[in-house]
Amino acid sequence: MLGLAGGEASPVLVRKRSVGAYAWAQDSRSLAVLAPDEPGDEDGRRDTERDDADVWGERWQRARVLRVEADGGEPSTVWAPDLHVVEVAWSPDGSRLAVLAWPTPELDDMMRATVWLLAADGSGAARRLAELPLASGLGWLGDDRLVCTAPHDLTACSAATAWTVPTDGGEPAVTGPGRDESRCGLRALVPPGQTRPVVLVADGLDTRLEWVGPAGDREPLWHGPPEITADAVDVVVDPGGPVVAAVVARADRLPEVWAGRPNGFRAVSAHHAPLADVRLGGVEDFTFTGIDGQPLDGVVIRPVGARAGPAPAVVLLHGGPYGRSGREPHLHPLDWGQLLATAGFAVLMPNYRGSLGHGNAFAAASRGGMGTVEWDDVLAATDAAVERGIAEPDRLGIGGWSQGGFLAAWAVTQTDRFAAAVMGAGVSDWGMMAATSDLPTVEAVFGGSTPWDGPGPHHAAAGSPVSYAARRTTPLLILHGAEDARVPVSQGRAFHRAAREQAAPVELVTYPREPHGIRERRHQEDLMRRVLEWFQRWL
Repeated sequence: MLGLAGGEASPVLVRKRSVGAYAWAQDSRSLAVLAPDEPGDEDGRRDTERDDADVWGERWQRARVLRVEADGGEPSTVWAPDLHVVEVAWSPDGSRLAVLAWPTPELDDMMRATVWLLAADGSGAARRLAELPLASGLGWLGDDRLVCTAPHDLTACSAATAWTVPTDGGEPAVTGPGRDESRCGLRALVPPGQTRPVVLVADGLDTRLEWVGPAGDREPLWHGPPEITADAVDVVVDPGGPVVAAVVARADRLPEVWAGRPNGFRAVSAHHAPLADVRLGGVEDFTFTGIDGQPLDGVVIRPVGARAGPAPAVVLLHGGPYGRSGREPHLHPLDWGQLLATAGFAVLMPNYRGSLGHGNAFAAASRGGMGTVEWDDVLAATDAAVERGIAEPDRLGIGGWSQGGFLAAWAVTQTDRFAAAVMGAGVSDWGMMAATSDLPTVEAVFGGSTPWDGPGPHHAAAGSPVSYAARRTTPLLILHGAEDARVPVSQGRAFHRAAREQAAPVELVTYPREPHGIRERRHQEDLMRRVLEWFQRWL
């Protein structure tokens, strides 16, 4: 703990096993902490003797609810159920805790998340309030309601919104945005002392903060062109009104900390001031129409220093699919927007169906149908960029990471119009994703079937690039983390094995120790260099 006046920090709790989350009581005297049981003698023996056969489910480290006083002392166990607790929120009066729990520590069990209510001192029995798959961000609205974020359909490929849960055991209800609205609620937060949430809303390419009342009534709080980072925003209310603090990115600048009242919200840090003179490509809104007349959006980054007229272009596709390419600078090792724009490429980043910002029907459009409507949207965006003189039709590339990597793999099996492709941690076989990913239930929703649905043919095979690999004529670079649990490296290896049967060039690069996101600096540098050189070589 560190005092507001500074000085030396002092530990409140020291554990051998990691603390998952914590929450302060309103009086700041106590904390609720989520942590598994400490290792015992048997755990030490297993480690020392390397006698550590791993039986599924036998030694799960389920997080318990502990209470510790801010001035130190031994923690007390408040709740130790046969569940894995992932979030905790302290009631305003300090007497109760709301928790979000999964059946097991396995990530896929977020699909069976439940909300519970218990006494903060551990007395009495905990009460199960609701099951809310994929819920997160639990908070209190006064003493009688909870709020969190969860999908409308309580499954994958569904738009996020704010839900309220009555503490008296009533049914959970959507508080907004509604199912039929063409926008999404990315996060709900409750400023201390308030009884209505602030919801971070994505509406097309726009982002704003809104107060949402019990009847769904709304009051604008802040609306910008800058992009607020969803997991890095907070709001407090003082006698002068609300104050917002957030990590904010602008299209032409790297992220900084912003703070202030809504009408005076501004940057208060200058961490990236030394890079202020770096010349970036201009990020512009890009609207177009799908083949069925659906209005669609995205952004385009113009090449730095290019003359007027079409340029060699890369269609760069975001992951998710429930993600969004928006008005940020696109300077990330797995987002190659500025990397390519500063090298002379136009970069087209469409928000295909399945993306966030357009409501539930839009998000669910490709559920169980990978490679269908979202692929049509990618082609429609490409056509629009060519027609408007942004992209040269004979010098087109395509690439992306995760879901973007899947679409790049899909592209090389469906068309020969792209001169080069980069498949970053992409799916090649949806059936095997349901069998091997750390989110098997989610992947089965995406693909539409599992390998154990019978002898086949399986629906997922129809949307799997590996099924059509023999059609490939496009040079392909495959990049993958060797320890990826979300999209196992076997997905990249399988597609590489199939792609070696064609004459067109194919390269596979794997990165040791790396999970789904590439973290190590040398690996990030190598990856970006290879991406740039691949498109320069073929475009």
